[in-house]
Amino acid sequence: MESSSDITYCNEISLMMFGFGDSHKPNPETVRLVESIVLKQLRTIVQEALKYSDGKNLKGEELVFLMRHNKQKMRRFVKYLMNKQNKHILQKVHLNVIDLDQEKKPRSALLDFIEKIDECEEFMNLTEFDEVKYERQLRADRISQALDEKKYLEFCKARCASFYSRDTTQRSLEKLRLWIDPKKEINFKPDALDTLAYYAYQTVAEITDYALLVRMDTKCGSDPLKHLAGSYYTATMFNGKHRFEEPNPDYTKVYMNQPPISINEIKEVMRRVCTPQAGKLNFGKKLPETQYLFAI
Repeated sequence: MESSSDITYCNEISLMMFGFGDSHKPNPETVRLVESIVLKQLRTIVQEALKYSDGKNLKGEELVFLMRHNKQKMRRFVKYLMNKQNKHILQKVHLNVIDLDQEKKPRSALLDFIEKIDECEEFMNLTEFDEVKYERQLRADRISQALDEKKYLEFCKARCASFYSRDTTQRSLEKLRLWIDPKKEINFKPDALDTLAYYAYQTVAEITDYALLVRMDTKCGSDPLKHLAGSYYTATMFNGKHRFEEPNPDYTKVYMNQPPISINEIKEVMRRVCTPQAGKLNFGKKLPETQYLFAI
């Protein structure tokens, strides 16, 4: 087993950033900065969740409870749990372990917990339009149209990258545990590590989203169309001509020259997120650390 000091997720984060819209070769220095931000945020999330536990044992429920103030992010997590549950059921059916016609479907304990805290029945309602998810899919679609067959296969691989391998889940989650808690002071339950892997993935996604927003702000200037829905995800790769004038634009001309997200763009993201804006009703008090956590 590798020591905690040797653990890195730079390769996985690099793939994820490409999958979320960065250049096909992200800047290694930027990737390392994103990795440090993700680690710091995960550790903050863990410390916040421990306030709802006995201080040493951490379950997935305590981590999910932190997400209760954001119904859209909770719904996205519910969909993730449902997809994971359905995949597990299909695998058992394929192996003839269960018969869906005769047995009750296995149920995720975290889904049961979310139902219990869902007093207004908002978290389990997946019918509402998810604008962030749609715009990420829109961006992925635009990128895929700009790639040749080889690069498209690389892009598909990047879109599947995460903080744990589905083939070696237990080993991957142990790596994540050592990365977050190198001194092994906390007893993480399996569903807690799975939730943290999801939070880490969403943190990379949000940072990349915001970095592209920052880039759009610097490039669009006085463009009156920059506030159109969805335009801020494609503006970094497509100028106005390709977005609005040509019926069949050649995407390769605009995507392949896209520079990788820079360190300064990530720093600007963090500056905007962490600096209280005018009008925030904090009444002079320091904002809680959870105010700056992307995943929750």
